[in-house]
Amino acid sequence: MTDRIIKPSKFAYLFTDGLDEHIMEVKTGLEEVEGDSTRALLIRFKDAVGRANEHLISEEYQKAMALYYDASQSADEMTQRFLSLLIKTAPSIAHKTVFIEFLSWRLRYFTAQYDYHLAVAQTLSGLPREEWIARLETILVLSQSLVDKILPLYRDAEDLAIQKRVKDLLEDWITGIRNLVLNLKSWGMASAQASRVLEWAMDNGIK
Repeated sequence: MTDRIIKPSKFAYLFTDGLDEHIMEVKTGLEEVEGDSTRALLIRFKDAVGRANEHLISEEYQKAMALYYDASQSADEMTQRFLSLLIKTAPSIAHKTVFIEFLSWRLRYFTAQYDYHLAVAQTLSGLPREEWIARLETILVLSQSLVDKILPLYRDAEDLAIQKRVKDLLEDWITGIRNLVLNLKSWGMASAQASRVLEWAMDNGIK
């Protein structure tokens, strides 16, 4: 039987058009992420976690706490680097849009969670209420950290549709923070952390 020569369909050319250029962008981005500064950051993270674990075993909790915090900061910076790389090397506007949607729904999850914790705190009093407010504040800080990652994507966005999508998301977020601060005050559960997050957002140009 004669072997048939299978020709690529016209769709194959659509998917491979510009592929070489995209591969070069990905390689360049990976070289940036895998540079000396990133390796130093990775070493710093591993070292901080290892030393923190040792202090925890020896019950030196203050030292462990400081090192775990340092490790979290390193991890946060690594996250920012890879987020930037994902956006930079995305092969199309559609890919970038899907990625932005992923981040936006993660932020909405945090928003719904601290609203939920506030609702529960209203049903409690004394120490249990304080514990739920503390959890709320932790989630609030996590949402702030995520917004800190999203802001560069908004500022660097070249596509107007993506920029508007992120702008609307950030405006919804800060509106939620304002409402949270007002509700906490009106219910006698004022949170300095919530006020600081709101101030941080306004300082970063989120209106």
